[in-house]
Amino acid sequence: MTRRTDWRTRLRAGAALLDHLLCHADSVISAALDIRPLRHTFADAAAWLGRTWRAYLHRAHVRKYGPGRGLIAVVLNHPKTEKETTHG
Repeated sequence: MTRRTDWRTRLRAGAALLDHLLCHADSVISAALDIRPLRHTFADAAAWLGRTWRAYLHRAHVRKYGPGRGLIAVVLNHPKTEKETTHG
């Protein structure tokens, strides 16, 4: 008895196989040319892009709401030093 798989599962499996083959081809080409594999370069570029995006998002947030937005303010109430008198 064989199970049928839906088209999304087959598409994911095909994409994973293609990704695996591209990674191996990248390794072979980079070894032949004695250079750094492209996937490492792309990973570094993606990390840089993510850091840059978060920094600019933070700047825009500060520009819109100010630097104190989202902070918790703590108020300290000092005890009274004067003696309380009762009127009576």
